[in-house]
Amino acid sequence: MLGLGDKIPADLRMIECGNLACAEAALTGESVPIDKMVAAIEVEGDPSRTPLGDRQNMCFCATLVAQGTGAGLVVSTGDFTEIGTINALVNKVEDKKTAVLEQIDTVSKWLAAFIVLTAIVTFSYDFWGVDPDNSKWLDSLSIALVCAVAMIPEGLEAIVTVTYAWAVSNMAKKNAIIRALPAVETLGSVTVICSDKTGTLTQNVMSLTAFVTSNARYKFDVNSKERTNKNFVRDDSYMAERADHLKLINANGVVKGGASASRRGPRSKKKKKTLENDDFPFTMNSDVIDTTVPSLEIDDDEPSAPVKKIQDNTPVGSGESPELPFFRQALSGGVLCSKCTLGKDGTRDGEIGNPTELSILRAVYFTGVNPTTMKDDVPVIAEVPFSSDYKFMATIHDSREENDGMG
Repeated sequence: MLGLGDKIPADLRMIECGNLACAEAALTGESVPIDKMVAAIEVEGDPSRTPLGDRQNMCFCATLVAQGTGAGLVVSTGDFTEIGTINALVNKVEDKKTAVLEQIDTVSKWLAAFIVLTAIVTFSYDFWGVDPDNSKWLDSLSIALVCAVAMIPEGLEAIVTVTYAWAVSNMAKKNAIIRALPAVETLGSVTVICSDKTGTLTQNVMSLTAFVTSNARYKFDVNSKERTNKNFVRDDSYMAERADHLKLINANGVVKGGASASRRGPRSKKKKKTLENDDFPFTMNSDVIDTTVPSLEIDDDEPSAPVKKIQDNTPVGSGESPELPFFRQALSGGVLCSKCTLGKDGTRDGEIGNPTELSILRAVYFTGVNPTTMKDDVPVIAEVPFSSDYKFMATIHDSREENDGMG
């Protein structure tokens, strides 16, 4: 059985999925959680050659459950899992020297051979060539050894190290930190870098940069480390552009609050449709409220909300309550409908859940509001979990305050 935040201990073939998605960055490098399903996957050719990212009916060891629940059958464990296979291949990789180290080794071998040859020539010349009658082999050997030692480049290692250090220092000034000195030469010989979209050269974290409500657009400073509401700044230029756009659709009218409404045709015969309890999988806390959900009758032919003509320079959503602006309502919905866990002090350390939802929680945290405290203040009493069928999620919360928009 799998739930939100669980680390999958083995490779599983899924038999039940409830809006299940897994973060497989540790295995495939994909930064976005992969939706899982139960149905078999049709493939052409050898099934074992199917890419891991396409095996949506499988959950893999060492990945995390980002959302939903599920159940599966264990098909492999330990070194026989996909992550275990990768680990075994990594252990078989032999460490190779960099190009410059191989060149230094080659030069050292040729230099050693030259020194030995020179020592032999020196010994032969002194012992047999200078004064063969009075020469002593011990003196000739000493001269040959002195010449050999004198030819050894003792400062070569220091020169190479100083050169590396100078290169590392120059790269550090350009915000490139190198831990292994020989890697400088390898990095310097790179001409083309090929990378995919999984965050190889980025922070591999989704961030909220802008937030749009029905009456405004707000920019968020993702680089700020201070918890202040000044991190959100209203983008007035967006409202000006939107006002120009609304002039083009003024003929059709705009529903109060910002949503467009098309003109109705001739009124048809009245029809009613009923939403029964089983249409949405409500999860309710019977200790807090009555779990009986009444049927809802919706009249297709009743007049819609009053249509408001947009005049020039009139901001959309001008009727919002100053005590509860659309901005606060929208962020509150993003927090209260999320089951994700934010990391310590707003960082990625210990965070669990969907990257999109986590980006909203992180933005709220650096606005000065603690999402955890916010959830504790208004406990969930009913929930409609997200589904790809009806494209939304809803929660009902028990609020002790009046007129806060969350009751």
